[in-house]
Amino acid sequence: MKAYCPYCRKENEYRIEKREVKEFRGIEVNTYENVAVCNGCKNDLYINKIEEENNKRIYGIYREKANIVKPEEIVELRKKYNISQRELTSILGFGKMTINRYERGGVPTKSQSDYIKLLNENENEFIKKSKEAYENNAISIKTYNKIVSRKQEDKCIKEDIQELYKLYINNTLYRKPDIYNGYKTFDLDLVENIISYIASKVNNLTITSVNKYLWFIDILSFNRRGVSITGLTYQNQQFGPTIAEQKYKEISLLDDKYTRNDYEDENGTKTYIVSNKNYDLSKLTNEEINIINDIIKLLKSKKVTDISNMSHQEDGWKKTKRYENISFEYAIKLNFID
Repeated sequence: MKAYCPYCRKENEYRIEKREVKEFRGIEVNTYENVAVCNGCKNDLYINKIEEENNKRIYGIYREKANIVKPEEIVELRKKYNISQRELTSILGFGKMTINRYERGGVPTKSQSDYIKLLNENENEFIKKSKEAYENNAISIKTYNKIVSRKQEDKCIKEDIQELYKLYINNTLYRKPDIYNGYKTFDLDLVENIISYIASKVNNLTITSVNKYLWFIDILSFNRRGVSITGLTYQNQQFGPTIAEQKYKEISLLDDKYTRNDYEDENGTKTYIVSNKNYDLSKLTNEEINIINDIIKLLKSKKVTDISNMSHQEDGWKKTKRYENISFEYAIKLNFID
């Protein structure tokens, strides 16, 4: 076999040496590469076909072990939105020929690969990135419209609003563990799942009853264990203990674990919480679940006014001034316990 040798400046015979390749980009690959060696000067030669075969072998093992995006996955992403290599490159903010190189077998960095995978698996993230690219004049309105339908855009806006709700609720209700939250850090995700669980067991669960269920759950938990379950803070309101700042209204608008339904009748608007039945109670202990079930059993057959009247019999409400936070010290003695 002959090839041009830049050191000898002529065509020479060459031989193939097999060399061990232990790692690539910090990942153990334990494979080999073939290297052309000039028979004249003994220097390594670059033979395109041989290098392509080496890269294919090494890249394949590296992709598998490092979970690097494959060329066909990038092509699939473009086809999904009917966009060109140039358009995808503009959306991602990569160099001009980057996507072309990756689709021909080039290996992206781990961070670039993870990002491409995220966008391929998460439609909303890709839409957000496309919107950002359009707003920065990186892609045209024509490209943007190919990617984002009105329905998709509305879905993204809705999810953004949900995230803002969660951020606002967390910022408002967070406080260091103390006597007013039952020495428990507020956990909104846990609250959502508990509400969904309650709604799956209670017919016609009203938005105002949710307050009472959570309050009774937390004070019973404090009574038995010296700590609440949700980390919520409650205030004295006219119709009983209420989540601080009346944030139950914003909590009811979250729609991952349950749905808020508003009904109009001759007596006005009634708001109910309906479970999506996808609640997850894995954060709770068996003892905590038993406490929740005990309160559901106690209250589920009662009317809203009856539940409210029950809360008025507890020292937490009776001995606290209007709009003041209710101390969990009053949970040491509970009147609803037989």
